[in-house]
Amino acid sequence: MKISQNGGLLYFAVIDNGIGIGKERLRQIRERLERDMSDTDHIGLYNTNKRLKLLYGDSFGMTIRSKHGHGTAVYFTVPIGGESL
Repeated sequence: MKISQNGGLLYFAVIDNGIGIGKERLRQIRERLERDMSDTDHIGLYNTNKRLKLLYGDSFGMTIRSKHGHGTAVYFTVPIGGESL
């Protein structure tokens, strides 16, 4: 996990070096997160993404990047002090 600060924001990155996620599966996960769909196998990702958006606004959801064979990274940002923008 990496955490950094810039201005009034904290940036989080959770990164693994596992096998990664295939392009089609990653597209499906991203789509479900963007459409706010709760019928997903990734309930932890869904719940975290939804809470970020409810607390801080739509611009504070998660971003997922992955390359099959190289790993996956999940990024999100929150305002310092926990105030919504």
